[in-house]
Amino acid sequence: MTSDRLDDYVEAVLSIVEQVPRGRATTYGAIADALFDEFGGGPRQAAAVMARHGSLVTWWRVVRADGSLPERLGDEARQAYLSEGTPLRGTGAVDLRDALWLPT
Repeated sequence: MTSDRLDDYVEAVLSIVEQVPRGRATTYGAIADALFDEFGGGPRQAAAVMARHGSLVTWWRVVRADGSLPERLGDEARQAYLSEGTPLRGTGAVDLRDALWLPT
């Protein structure tokens, strides 16, 4: 991917993340699916964008397919989930059956 194209992909991922409503979550895979026709790529590419640039957006609203985040992000994310009323499972992961938001 060219530098300009990569910049466009980063902006597209972050734009989707900014649309996720309070108390809801989406997955790296859902973001990748929404952008696939224009950019290609998959969940790992979306996750890489979030790892490098996600601190500027509501990063805790993007989780793995099982509703979890990396351990190092868990405490801060949990506070955000509780504050926003995000449905959680007993494990602390987001309950995607109730919280999943899909980009359009």
